[in-house]
Amino acid sequence: MNKEILVFFNARRCFALSAITLASLSLTGCFSEEIDTRQTQEIQGLVYKVHADDPFTGRVLNYPMSVLGLFSVGSCAVDFKKGLPDGEMRCSDNAGVLLGVGEFKAGKRDGKEEKFDAKTGKKTAEGNWKKGVQDGLQEQFNPQSGERILEVHYTAGKKDGRERAWDGQGKELIADLEWENGVQSGFDNRGTQHRTYLNGKYHGLQKEFGIDGNRFFVAYEQNYANGELHGTQKRINAKGNVTELSEFEHGNLRARTVDEYSYGGQHIHHVSRLAIKADVNEFIASDLSNDGLEQYWDNNGHLIRELVWNKGKLVSAVASTWVGDQQVGQYQGVARGGDEHQDDVTKHGQERIFDRNGELQAVVVWNTGEVTHTLVALPADRRSQYPGKMALLNPNWGWGNPVQEIPDFDTASRYDGGGYAIDHITIVDIPAPGQAIQMQPAKPQAVAAAASNSLDNCVQQRVDAVHAENPDALIRSDMIEEFEQDCQ
Repeated sequence: MNKEILVFFNARRCFALSAITLASLSLTGCFSEEIDTRQTQEIQGLVYKVHADDPFTGRVLNYPMSVLGLFSVGSCAVDFKKGLPDGEMRCSDNAGVLLGVGEFKAGKRDGKEEKFDAKTGKKTAEGNWKKGVQDGLQEQFNPQSGERILEVHYTAGKKDGRERAWDGQGKELIADLEWENGVQSGFDNRGTQHRTYLNGKYHGLQKEFGIDGNRFFVAYEQNYANGELHGTQKRINAKGNVTELSEFEHGNLRARTVDEYSYGGQHIHHVSRLAIKADVNEFIASDLSNDGLEQYWDNNGHLIRELVWNKGKLVSAVASTWVGDQQVGQYQGVARGGDEHQDDVTKHGQERIFDRNGELQAVVVWNTGEVTHTLVALPADRRSQYPGKMALLNPNWGWGNPVQEIPDFDTASRYDGGGYAIDHITIVDIPAPGQAIQMQPAKPQAVAAAASNSLDNCVQQRVDAVHAENPDALIRSDMIEEFEQDCQ
């Protein structure tokens, strides 16, 4: 009897010792030591406790939370086994609020992972990992409402299967894609680029948005077929005007219409172009050939140039000069040079230059881009003496030309207002628009012959006498000096 009692008590003692051992293991978890990250060092990718010979096994506190993809202010506690994260990682902010929980195995993320919002405590993300890569369903949630805003399926680190995204409130579906072998089909309207795909290539209508102040607007509309531009393409400004309309055929540009607008919204240029060259670069405008009607307007809406093209060859060109709302002059444009697929245009005819007040300052007569005559307004002290007259400059004698003569059809010549040699001019009648220059010398009116101008009048009479005998005679400076001496 005593022997049985002894056996019974020995059995109870063994059971109690076993229970204490199991309880001890349960309390300590899978680690036997807990240290701060400042007590560790990393050697060849393994974590060691300072001064220890073997890689650390236990729990490390204040571990960086960036390992879990978190960037808030706080820290993590993570289990280690033989120098590598192995087990659970829990991350909290400095107030102790849980921000994330993840699992590791042999140093790699492996298992379920969750992240939480510090203010609401609601889950913001949930995912699954295997051997360091995403594997399985990954989800994101609105931190306020808890509504799901993203779901993606992964296999071995690559998207596989369905991917869906909703707006920030989790209400509107903004992306719906199906992934297979690394390529997607479906639509993705996240961000400012709205895309549709077929087997990994753009297919169908694509849109890009720009920003104007605090609003978004459609800046581009492009149509694709199996990854190639195909059909109508549009570029649109913030005011909703189509500034470029292109037609593509399986990746090749065929035609383009360009409309330019000023900052204030005024239509200032319209042109249509064809892709005639074999090796057209869609980004170089000069590779295209103008076709049809081309027009230019000033900022007040006046038509200032109009050209008609036929596959890069100029048919006609007219430029108009405006003072206020009154058209005061025109000149022509003609083809000169250029490329085989596109003519260059130069000025031809009479170009009249006015100041802001509408006063005629100069007349340039062009012949296929070459200046034949330049007439300028007379100095103020000569205008009363020669009303209705201008000075015809002699390009071979004297100095100075106040006119900047620009042969390009699309750029107006300018009157810069500089001086010129009054001794080497011919005074002629102001020509009417389109009228030929009258080369005969002009005679001053008698009423202008005041006593204060007697010397000038006398000299001019001598000059007129020479021109009366020979209208093409050149009056040299030494002749002027001789006339002045005779008149004194």
